[in-house]
Amino acid sequence: MNNHNYTRQSTGKLMVFIFEGDKVKPIMGAKVTITGHNQNVTQQSNESGQTNTVDLPAGEPYFEYTVNVSASGYNDVKFEGVQVVPNITGIQEIQMTPSIRRDNFRSTEEHKVPPHKLTQPEAIKPDIDPIAIPDPQPQPLPLPQTRPEGPLILIPEYIIVHCGAPQEPAPKYKVKFTDYITKVACAETYPGWHREALIANILCITSYTLNKIFTQAYTGFDVTCLIQFDLKYNHVQTTYKQIIEIVDTIFNLYIKHPDPVKNQPLLAEYRAHYTRQKPCKLGQFKSQELAKQGYNHQDILNYFYDLCYGPLKIASAAGVIFQGRSSTPPETILKEGSSGSDVRKIQVMLNEISKNYSKIPKINADGKFGSITTKAVKTFQQIFNIHQDGNVDFRTWYKMSAIYYSILEYR
Repeated sequence: MNNHNYTRQSTGKLMVFIFEGDKVKPIMGAKVTITGHNQNVTQQSNESGQTNTVDLPAGEPYFEYTVNVSASGYNDVKFEGVQVVPNITGIQEIQMTPSIRRDNFRSTEEHKVPPHKLTQPEAIKPDIDPIAIPDPQPQPLPLPQTRPEGPLILIPEYIIVHCGAPQEPAPKYKVKFTDYITKVACAETYPGWHREALIANILCITSYTLNKIFTQAYTGFDVTCLIQFDLKYNHVQTTYKQIIEIVDTIFNLYIKHPDPVKNQPLLAEYRAHYTRQKPCKLGQFKSQELAKQGYNHQDILNYFYDLCYGPLKIASAAGVIFQGRSSTPPETILKEGSSGSDVRKIQVMLNEISKNYSKIPKINADGKFGSITTKAVKTFQQIFNIHQDGNVDFRTWYKMSAIYYSILEYR
């Protein structure tokens, strides 16, 4: 009998989500081909614009694949560098553009997912003292309603990302706040890290971003997409279920400024390789090491920052903004047996969303949370990667509201 030593190939998972607009119109029947590492997989998108999740060979930190998509009435799309991480489910979002030609010729839009930040040399960035950043002065005219106002920290619906140096002309992207935080986190942390390390890093990302918005660091946009100035953002970044779940759960939390007189969130910076030292910044690889030792996210933040500021506090934003107005989530979790105006509002939203996402069943918007409403909520949660319990908590309400208002805006 021959003895052979075999090494099982690690695998990761990939699902492709294809849509028009800002996830407002899923594209059904798109042909999706995934190639690379001796793989050639063909899939077709379902009524929710999503392919089946496929297993693909993967190695540390990730393997790169090419994804080609074609759909009737749309330009073809080619994505290179799609990142598949071992033992992690990745989601490659692909926004398609309607073809304006009437003949059979369709142009191909080509995109490349850039290398992960942690695989690249550390960017040289100037040291900024967060204590020295002033709060904005009161304005004689109201600030734009899409930004946090006055002493309140409100989560904006969108932020404007300038993909170039601050003083140079460059493309600008209008990005949903949670999509921005998610794609930055996926570009700057590893999804297989310990949950507490990921939470600590994502709290830094959210606080940094809200600080830039609140203090009006730039004119005409909110942040840049360049790591020499801000955080690494690319609109084609591969995302991961683990990070999506954390961002969707804590996106409204931030690190309070250590100066109690100031309203701005802390400009919480990090570096890939950093230790407990002044000036205080979070060390990303060290945060993972601490989490594996049993530190929770609060302990990790304090490990790096209390040397400069004392123990840090986590705060919750005062509210969220949709369509330029502060919006209030239901006071309690809505579930089967609930009734009232809040239930009717989510039924109205689900009915509107179901016009595009036909898998979601239609509901009688009567304000009574019955079994059909539960089924509709569960279907919505399944499509948008939320735990399928059929209840409408803050996370489900926010995601539902974001898709609903995107659909209204896209009309």
